[in-house]
Amino acid sequence: MLEATATAPPHGAKNHPLAVRMGLVAFVAQNLVIGLTMGHFGVMLASVERRMDITTTQASVGMLLLIVGSSLTAPFIGVAMARRSLRQMLVAGGVLTAAGFYLLAFTASFPLYLLAYLLFGLAMSLTGSIGPSTLVARWFNHNRGLALGLVNLPIAIALVPLALNWVVETQGYFTAYLGMALLATFVLIPATFLAIDHPPGGEMLAPEASGQRADDGSFTVGQLLARPAFWAICLAAIASMTSSVLLGTLLVPMGISWGFSRGESALIQSIMAAVGLIGSVLFGWLADRLGGGRTLALIAFNCVLLWALLLLQLPFAAVALVVGLIGMHGAGAIPGLGRAISDAFGQASFSRGFGINTMIALPFMAIALVGAPSVYEVTGSYAPAIVAMAAFFAIAVALALYAASASRVRDQVSPA
Repeated sequence: MLEATATAPPHGAKNHPLAVRMGLVAFVAQNLVIGLTMGHFGVMLASVERRMDITTTQASVGMLLLIVGSSLTAPFIGVAMARRSLRQMLVAGGVLTAAGFYLLAFTASFPLYLLAYLLFGLAMSLTGSIGPSTLVARWFNHNRGLALGLVNLPIAIALVPLALNWVVETQGYFTAYLGMALLATFVLIPATFLAIDHPPGGEMLAPEASGQRADDGSFTVGQLLARPAFWAICLAAIASMTSSVLLGTLLVPMGISWGFSRGESALIQSIMAAVGLIGSVLFGWLADRLGGGRTLALIAFNCVLLWALLLLQLPFAAVALVVGLIGMHGAGAIPGLGRAISDAFGQASFSRGFGINTMIALPFMAIALVGAPSVYEVTGSYAPAIVAMAAFFAIAVALALYAASASRVRDQVSPA
């Protein structure tokens, strides 16, 4: 039998009054870190090449370092968040974000340019992905999936390129970089100081006897990896993540291969991003009603059909609709994953599970990004890659349903 504190709320109880504030902190942190670090790159690329006298390929190494660095450090950061102050780690990510943009503003050194993106990679894990979602998972018992969906709405990443392009054209690259550094310094960092590590009643424990879980009431990394249900949840969510990354990166050349113009293909990509805003909220809401596992199963089932439709010679409007719906489902993977992990393994295990999932996803995304264009070069078609993606989703349906049948966490909590 698991112990519980006398004042702890049961599973699904009303949220603490401070939960909304924690949600706002998480929203600001997630949007500013991801919006600034990911949203500036394409706009600033030409100025970087001129200032540093480097090629586009060399400049793109920076973004590669950000993505790989974020993915590889995620499990370690997830473990640290379960043991150390979440507020301090969120603040650290804000400091790293500001430091990276100060470096970019004041240097023309290529090594320091690369260092800035390493800092961004750490900031992405700390304050862009794992940290904000962990804060929400800890503080929200009621409507946790919806809260995760709202916090992960990618609003800033849609606005930053437009605003930044205007600043660059009117004020220059230095002002643009310095402006982002100051935004991180005077908005992001103060916002993260408002975070509170744990709700007064604590979080739900891992569903094991005290001798079979960590001191903080969570599953250890080894215990998570030893459970088939954890792998099922991760792989089901990774199918959607891989789908989003694949289309987000290669949709323009894919559209051209289908006979659309570059402008039409770019428009489809914009539609996908815009409709994704709906998906984050919609599937977050569904996750609270169906459970995380069933929500991931629904997403995967629908995506099998949607990806299969891309094999047909559809007109522009139909392709835009299908890709938009894929984007909507892809955005639902994060709240579905968050709800599934916290339901099955306890809120106290969330940061570890979320961090491990990020690293597990990396090879799947890399294979998709390298494999799809390679297949096209050999066959002259993206059809084999589309079939492979649909097959991945078909497997994900079975995995998600299996995860949904696993034992849900009991109504127990860890001490605050």
